[in-house]
Amino acid sequence: MGQAQGQPARSARCIALVGPYLSGKTTLLEAILARTGAIGRQGTMAGQNTIGDASEEARHHGMSVELNVATVDFLGDSFTFLDCPGSIEFQADAVNVLTACDAAVVVCEPDEKKVPALQLILKQLEDRAIPHFLFINKIDKAEARVRDIVPMLQPASTKPLVVRQIPIWENDIVTGFIDLALERAYVYREHAPS
Repeated sequence: MGQAQGQPARSARCIALVGPYLSGKTTLLEAILARTGAIGRQGTMAGQNTIGDASEEARHHGMSVELNVATVDFLGDSFTFLDCPGSIEFQADAVNVLTACDAAVVVCEPDEKKVPALQLILKQLEDRAIPHFLFINKIDKAEARVRDIVPMLQPASTKPLVVRQIPIWENDIVTGFIDLALERAYVYREHAPS
């Protein structure tokens, strides 16, 4: 759903994708690029054909070792995504770009063991007054129920966490989501816009 060719974007936003090591930031970036039409096909980390983590070193290690940058146009607005490495060795890259961002998407897993890493990231965002959203990834592999995930992650944040969307399940597969604020349900359609 890009805009007409040759037309400038109405506005530009810079969004950081941050989160603990192996939480799925680069995979989320690939999904965003594919869904907005910026790329024809979503790459995978296993296939080593992603836009992000394209360097030989990143592919060799199977993780981000540097900042990945991608810009998309969506509904007349331009969004530049900064996919930040999650490994502690490369956290300085994420910290350095945060001041240039309008907002951050914090990609995390519903895993109690990763709450300390999440806490550090949320503190950095809160200290800089950067608006941020939690994107709970790998929900299909979660051992906890959705209603238990937010209380599990709450200790990582000094601000109250509020659920905006919850998954719709069918036969142990996520088939859509309910947007609680809009009071609407969305069902995924395979290989088509939902």
